[in-house]
Amino acid sequence: MRYLEDLEAGETHDLGTFSLGADEIREFAAAFDPMPMHTDPEVEEPFGGLVASGYHTLSATNRVVVDEFRSGVAGIAGMSIENHRWHAPVFPDESLAVELELAEKRPSAGRPGTGVIRERVRVTREGENGPEPVLTYDSVGLVRRREDAGGV
Repeated sequence: MRYLEDLEAGETHDLGTFSLGADEIREFAAAFDPMPMHTDPEVEEPFGGLVASGYHTLSATNRVVVDEFRSGVAGIAGMSIENHRWHAPVFPDESLAVELELAEKRPSAGRPGTGVIRERVRVTREGENGPEPVLTYDSVGLVRRREDAGGV
């Protein structure tokens, strides 16, 4: 398990890839974002076909971040998602790569034994000229400090 003291601002991680199938896109949308471009396989407007809900892309990305990074960190709770932006639509079965940079770490001013980290997350797809951004955001979370460093 990695604690605040084990993390380094600036460290980067390639967390792997994921894709969303057409059935998954329609099922998520039916439950949480039932707009025609997410539910109707015959829709043409506005993206020329079925696209994933941005919230689905965000949720699937979070799963990758948890599985590949946060599960190894002594996390306590998420605090915020900031600077969130959907850059482009996500089409069925498109391969999306997830990258994470630990942009900041600091001891918590108000909670002894804890620290705050800022993860900068970037989701891309392969374009004609290299990786193209699909989704970017910062996730701010509360993590434990080591006992021998003043933590809990």
